[in-house]
Amino acid sequence: MRIKRPLPRAAYERNALTYRILANPKRLEILNLLREQEMAVADLVDELGISKSNVSQHLAVLRYEHLVTVRREGLSAYYSIVDPRIVEPCRVLHAMRNKKMHPRAK
Repeated sequence: MRIKRPLPRAAYERNALTYRILANPKRLEILNLLREQEMAVADLVDELGISKSNVSQHLAVLRYEHLVTVRREGLSAYYSIVDPRIVEPCRVLHAMRNKKMHPRAK
């Protein structure tokens, strides 16, 4: 009997690459911030508490993988998330973790 695969094998390779990119906590934080609104690099620097060059490096990786887009206005760059659903696994894991740590009283 042949089992029907939910996705083609190549999809698992592509998804694994995306998961490796998302394995960085600062990148996850950036994506979660951008899920709420478009943000300038300077605002991300303030919010994340890391250097501008570090933020720019993370954004370059996310942009290369087509997870964020950039809009330039004068000397400023504004980033937005391509698809807000990309952060759902992060939110699901957070909810699962909180549920484990704070089980409901029976």
